[in-house]
Amino acid sequence: MDKFADRIDDVDASVLKDLSLGKKAVFEFGTFVGGSALTMLPQIQKAGGHLWCIDHFRDNIFDPPHRRMMPAEVISRLIERLEPYSQDVTIIVGDVTEARNFPAGIADLVFIDAAHSYSMVKRDIELALHLCQPGGIISGHDYVQHYEDCNLELLEQYADVGSGYYHGIGYGVIKAVYECFGTPNKRGGVWWVKR
Repeated sequence: MDKFADRIDDVDASVLKDLSLGKKAVFEFGTFVGGSALTMLPQIQKAGGHLWCIDHFRDNIFDPPHRRMMPAEVISRLIERLEPYSQDVTIIVGDVTEARNFPAGIADLVFIDAAHSYSMVKRDIELALHLCQPGGIISGHDYVQHYEDCNLELLEQYADVGSGYYHGIGYGVIKAVYECFGTPNKRGGVWWVKR
């Protein structure tokens, strides 16, 4: 498996195309090599908008050693892939807390796909709430099932341990989203709510 492979599938891409349609100020937390950014950028460009990608691009300590990569590798691949949209995208190398440097209510879409443990997703949602204007969309990835469908014992046990995953279920994402928004809209691995 290619360690640079995009981590969204066709269903997720379809949802992101729909969510980004007509959006002019979009923020993405966690960009990796740009799969979701490339999915959203044609719609953003058509609307005359802009995408800000915020990621620290550091190695994921939870990945096995054979899948780890240096930030320069990831950033280089991302810049190469996003070149056709260079006027429509800004890459910010840093922690997603950089979002606090932007005015409140600037965004009409925020897509969260950085860290996946409960405490980190909860923080990212708080940052998204700062950025997102009323009527805008807050969305995220790796939401494979609703809270109501979870084994709550496993959710509580694993949501804030390591990556927040256990047996392919992102309990950290599910718990944080449920606490902040209740049961969100969901299709594929993507969740979203209207602010």
